[in-house]
Amino acid sequence: MDSITQAALGGVVGELVLGRKIGWKGMAWGLFFGTLPDLDILLMPFMDQAERLRWHRGISHSIVMMFVAALVFAKPLAWVHREKGVSARRAGWFVFLAWSTHVLIDVFTSYGTQVFEPFSDRRVAWSNVFIIDLFFTLPLLVCLFYWPWKVVAHGWARRTWRKEGEDPDEEPEFPEFTRRCAAAAISVSCLYVVFTLVMKLWAVDQMKTQMVEAVPGGTLVTVAPTVSNALLWRGLIETKAGYFLTYWSPFDDGPAGYDYVPKQRELAAKFEGEKMFEALKWFTEGHWVARELPDGRVVMVDMRLGEVRDVEGKQMLPIFQWRMRYDEDGKSEVEQYRPQDFEMKKAMGLIFERIGGKRTEWESMESF
Repeated sequence: MDSITQAALGGVVGELVLGRKIGWKGMAWGLFFGTLPDLDILLMPFMDQAERLRWHRGISHSIVMMFVAALVFAKPLAWVHREKGVSARRAGWFVFLAWSTHVLIDVFTSYGTQVFEPFSDRRVAWSNVFIIDLFFTLPLLVCLFYWPWKVVAHGWARRTWRKEGEDPDEEPEFPEFTRRCAAAAISVSCLYVVFTLVMKLWAVDQMKTQMVEAVPGGTLVTVAPTVSNALLWRGLIETKAGYFLTYWSPFDDGPAGYDYVPKQRELAAKFEGEKMFEALKWFTEGHWVARELPDGRVVMVDMRLGEVRDVEGKQMLPIFQWRMRYDEDGKSEVEQYRPQDFEMKKAMGLIFERIGGKRTEWESMESF
């Protein structure tokens, strides 16, 4: 998920595990360790495109690394706070929880996380939460900003209404309420995750029931949420020649429509064996289609990770796509491209309309 969510979750974990011993510093350590696994990006400038694709969310997000990090950082962290009575066991438990919860919420998304590295490069993706979901993140942020807000409010109040002999600069202590706030925040976020799982099971059931007649012989490949919600779900159905896209909302008043996307993989045949092309086939888990641009470049589209709808252009734009060609020296060039020329505000508005069951404009878009 996004870095803000990862840091906020780490901060809440730090408060719950270390806050009783070291106060606000527990939350600060949580912010750091909640972000640490994603610092694998610091090595990416030294890698080529294919290596970067395999590296991010790789070994740094593995189960092995959770235990290694806990063992490596436990004693140093305990030593730093030895005067507060932080044991190596507690410090190691904190690091493990901060690291593992980071990986866990990455697994909730559709991008994929290599939790079994270095023994397997299979990417695990439960696809029950979008990569940015405010309903999951907001409770954590409320807890995260409670402490600085309380410190500021406390200081202002003491300076304004302090009694005779009171020190206005005395450091405030709010340990119990802060921990209760942290526990409440993580509980609300966990309940939301349970809600997303229930909604996904419902969506899968509805899509499988409808596709029996609509797409005979099709295989439901993925069901994933759309942008920042758990009400509108995208289903990807594979056939021998192509893919069918369908969407489901609990507010639909009838069977949803389907968009057909032919594979046309023969367009990319000339790139077989190229390092980046093989990495892309691995990354997409074999679910991709190819298109050819007027300038001769071949576009490879990851079908798992969705598309946006250009309301003005009346067309669907795939989010994860790569443009490939050979240069004059016969060397393959690959450029990742994201849709740019569309109105995001209108696209988001269309999603909210589709959640409410309005499908006419949604299903009128031209496929890719």
